[in-house]
Amino acid sequence: MHLGLIPRNETKMTSIFLQAGHEIQTRKIALGFFIISVFYILGSIIIGLVCSSISICSFSNGLGRTPLNLLFVLFTFAPIWIGVWAAMKFIHFVPMKLLLGSSSKLDLQLLLKGFFIMLFLGLGIETILQLVPAVSNYIYYEPNKVLFFSDWIKWLLPVILFIFIQAAAEELVFRGYLLQTIWSKGASYLYAVVFPSFVFGLLHFDAQSYGTNAWFYCFNTFIVGCLLCLVTLHTGNIALAFGLHWGGNTVSLVFFGIHGNLDGMALWLTYLDPKSGAMGVALIVSTIFTILIYSIWALFYFGSFLPTFGVKEPK
Repeated sequence: MHLGLIPRNETKMTSIFLQAGHEIQTRKIALGFFIISVFYILGSIIIGLVCSSISICSFSNGLGRTPLNLLFVLFTFAPIWIGVWAAMKFIHFVPMKLLLGSSSKLDLQLLLKGFFIMLFLGLGIETILQLVPAVSNYIYYEPNKVLFFSDWIKWLLPVILFIFIQAAAEELVFRGYLLQTIWSKGASYLYAVVFPSFVFGLLHFDAQSYGTNAWFYCFNTFIVGCLLCLVTLHTGNIALAFGLHWGGNTVSLVFFGIHGNLDGMALWLTYLDPKSGAMGVALIVSTIFTILIYSIWALFYFGSFLPTFGVKEPK
């Protein structure tokens, strides 16, 4: 599967959007992240209050249990876009478009490739697993009996659009803002990759829903965050990370979902307990498989697991 990316021997200094040496103080990075967080928290509260006031969009049965309710949940990520814009404009005095890529433009072709690759890969893996008896005995799907197919079709396009808003917002913060501002301070790119991904993973820690599996979920998200950072550095554009995240979330929210967990638009549901041992194993296997897929892609197209341009030693 050819992604049409950069030849493996080409030096990619241009893939650093905010060039090393661009003076950004640590306190400004922290202040910018604080501003983004405030926009997200306040925006989520306001959107949640609006949704709660609408009888057909109540959160009384849980988050995202109907298509309309799911839209409101996804829309809570929209204020992040405003927060990143404000941080870049008023704290760092540079346009937000610098976070998109070395050309300050989003590579739409790369975005769509990432989306469809992850979409078909996710659908294919989930489907094949159902044919393996050892797996299907623990993780199996049945049609969502609450959701009519006609309603699914009606809500499909808006939900996929809002999933993009949600996924891209997270990428803009962690693979855009934090990755690039930390790099611009002259730090090792490994540090610039690990720290944003650690925060990204920590924010997904949910002991109430996952029990002890919350640690596996957190680690899985941390690894995914690291790999998305490397994908962004390899390609010189945040578009592929946008697309991969968008496609992965589309699979889990629109096609194969977990009952009781943002399942308002999922065509098929599994009743797998997030706290069960089977879920823990699934998270571990998923993490290993994700690393394997990334490794094959990076070694085949770029000749190295890590980006080799402008490598800086840790200070």
